Amino acid sequence: MKSDSSGSSDLERVIGKAAVEAARMSSQASQAAKKILGDVSSEISEVRSYDLAPIDLIETEDMLIALVALPGASKDKIDLRVTEDSLYVDAKLAVREGKYLRREMGTLNKKREIKLPIEIKPEQVKANFKDGILEVSLPKLVVINAQRVQVE
Repeated sequence: MKSDSSGSSDLERVIGKAAVEAARMSSQASQAAKKILGDVSSEISEVRSYDLAPIDLIETEDMLIALVALPGASKDKIDLRVTEDSLYVDAKLAVREGKYLRREMGTLNKKREIKLPIEIKPEQVKANFKDGILEVSLPKLVVINAQRVQVE
């Protein structure tokens, strides 16, 4: 390898140039990512002002039972909606006064919508809220007697 008067070889100069070029490209990629992700993250923070409420779904012989964890919610702030094949829960949480020294439970609203694995009778759904758990009883839609249809 050749060395110049400063003591650096050709290899060192090539490596130095490559490192400078890599750093420049990395900086450009980082700036592009910040621009893209900055736009996306601001949209996400605007859209997502809630946390997903965890749901357990239990099947019995004639019913589905949904257990929805809503810690910190009050019964009158729960919006529960059902259709033949879906369950929607939106709970507004009360904000506590004071300075948080630690926040793990969050203060976001809890929301969840799931597609049910079988059809239910929405007009017969019952719900109970106790100890931060919303229990929703969803009677199954059971077809006992098939209807005969005349073919024309």
